[in-house]
Amino acid sequence: MESAIVHLEQSVQKADGKLDMIAWQIDAFEKEFEDPDNEISVVRLLRSVHQVTKDYQNLRQEILEVQQLQKQLSDSLKAQLSQVHGNFNLLRNKIVGQKTSQLK
Repeated sequence: MESAIVHLEQSVQKADGKLDMIAWQIDAFEKEFEDPDNEISVVRLLRSVHQVTKDYQNLRQEILEVQQLQKQLSDSLKAQLSQVHGNFNLLRNKIVGQKTSQLK
């Protein structure tokens, strides 16, 4: 479970880095587009759009992986909580049983 948490954190950091990269690329493109003296070729524009689309698809896949890891972690925690609750009930019943037999 600990490795799942570490993997989840790494995936979130990686996705965050990709989001920053996409934001930087969009910002750079917007700055270049605002300059009226700089002509933007259609080919460069298509490459930029293609790269942003590709980065977006990769980011979306990583987000899906993060969501899957979160679900696995949640399921694991629920199972452990259920097990702890069951053990607590067993111990409580043993203690109550011992107190009852000591009172007799």
